[in-house]
Amino acid sequence: MSTKLDEMLGFAKELEEAGISNGDLTKKLEARIQVRNLSKHIAKARPMSGDEIKKLRDRYNISQASLALALNMTKESVSKWERGEIKPNGAALRMLNLIDKQGLKIITA
Repeated sequence: MSTKLDEMLGFAKELEEAGISNGDLTKKLEARIQVRNLSKHIAKARPMSGDEIKKLRDRYNISQASLALALNMTKESVSKWERGEIKPNGAALRMLNLIDKQGLKIITA
């Protein structure tokens, strides 16, 4: 299925072939398309409540400090997540999701 981005890429390639463009636009569009295609295959990280994070730690019998170390976070951040003061996001949330689905082996391998 052709999208506007794919059409733009085709036009950028034509400009490059005609010597009007140096190829920078083509490379940028190809990178955008690659990100778009990759994002179709990567699930969004599921938000986790403080109770879920506490249950995760209990399931694997690890301390807040150990979980913080594994996630490259502070113990205080993990504590605040569990109390509901702040919510994990970004890479930390993605890692929590992976630990929840695949276990601690995902960070110890």
